[in-house]
Amino acid sequence: MGGIEAVKRVLSYWWFKALLGAVGVFLLMQLVPYRVDNPPARDEPAWDSPETRALAERACFSCHSNETKVLSFEKVAPISWYVANHVKEGRSALNFSEWHTTPGEEADDAAESVGRGMPLSSYTAFGLHKEAKLTAAEQRQLIDGLDRTIAADPPAGEGHRGKGGG
Repeated sequence: MGGIEAVKRVLSYWWFKALLGAVGVFLLMQLVPYRVDNPPARDEPAWDSPETRALAERACFSCHSNETKVLSFEKVAPISWYVANHVKEGRSALNFSEWHTTPGEEADDAAESVGRGMPLSSYTAFGLHKEAKLTAAEQRQLIDGLDRTIAADPPAGEGHRGKGGG
């Protein structure tokens, strides 16, 4: 009887009930199917060079294309919800896999965004997504390559300003 009494005593503790409740809520959260999907790529820009595409793929594609690579822990709710929402916002602003439906203004700002600190520091924090972190020379090469790519193959979306802005 001593073992059963010990189990009853533990089950009566408030913290144990709270822990069981938290685990239950966490498990239920996994049933909410809010995940990143990768529809087929429809059309990419006519890249100025393979190097520009490779740099964009490393630094930009996870949020700004239909080729998102998600780490295993990013598939667990609620992190998966944050990642899916972030990717959705990124793709709506600029999607290299659906280039000719990308808002022109956003495409024009792509190179400037790289210069201002894309990818986001939160994306590369704690050594995550190390491949996305560019050196200063790579960043400059990507900026110049994006400028040339956008000038040669502007997206068809509204708001394209062209190289001169305005």
